Amino acid sequence: MSVLASKRKESKFEAITFSIDLHDMLLDFMQRSFGVKDLDHLVRVRYAYGKDETEDFAKYRYLMTNFKNRIDQLASQLTSNVRAANSTYPTSMREYEQRRDYQNNAIINCEQILKELQRIVEIFEVDVNTYGRYVNAIDREIGLIKKWRQRDNKIKAYLQGNV
Repeated sequence: MSVLASKRKESKFEAITFSIDLHDMLLDFMQRSFGVKDLDHLVRVRYAYGKDETEDFAKYRYLMTNFKNRIDQLASQLTSNVRAANSTYPTSMREYEQRRDYQNNAIINCEQILKELQRIVEIFEVDVNTYGRYVNAIDREIGLIKKWRQRDNKIKAYLQGNV
């Protein structure tokens, strides 16, 4: 007997699987240069409207490459922190706190990715509406990790009772 998808509960491992999906989404977005259609045209327009003093194509290519590397690195760290938190099943308060630190670091990685995306919008003057899908996905990951932390509070109460 199967259960309708709309009636299914969220998996306890959803934060882990979704972090991988989020990384894949961001990789795809990076391959499309974050929605910047023509970088050279952007540089020429910025120069023409007096926003830049020179047509510095190398600067914007460097910034694009740097943002791609940074977001890829942060998404990898996010996935690593979520997996590390999952690999630790706390049997002591020290292990509980270590797991909680990994979860907190994963949330921090999400916030850092959001900050990087915001900087891309500011620098490359892209349409903010194209970023809604990615911002919602990152917010969902943050929510999943926070729910996971709430479930872990039961473990904490149990461990404090044993100490």
